[in-house]
Amino acid sequence: MKTLRMKFATDLGKSFVVSLNYARENVTPTEVEDAMQAAIDGDIFDSPLASMTGAELVDRTVTELF
Repeated sequence: MKTLRMKFATDLGKSFVVSLNYARENVTPTEVEDAMQAAIDGDIFDSPLASMTGAELVDRTVTELF
């Protein structure tokens, strides 16, 4: 499963991370930046977002032991 983690700074200088499970493997940096800018512009979270600080695509593998 791929998880897209978008990292922001709030207007108070704190870190704010949005994680989206089942992200497309071929998502582009431009698509992610556009989505992050839309989140900032739309003011959709309780903590006002001030800026983008990074984004990463995380690949996690789980192995069942029993």
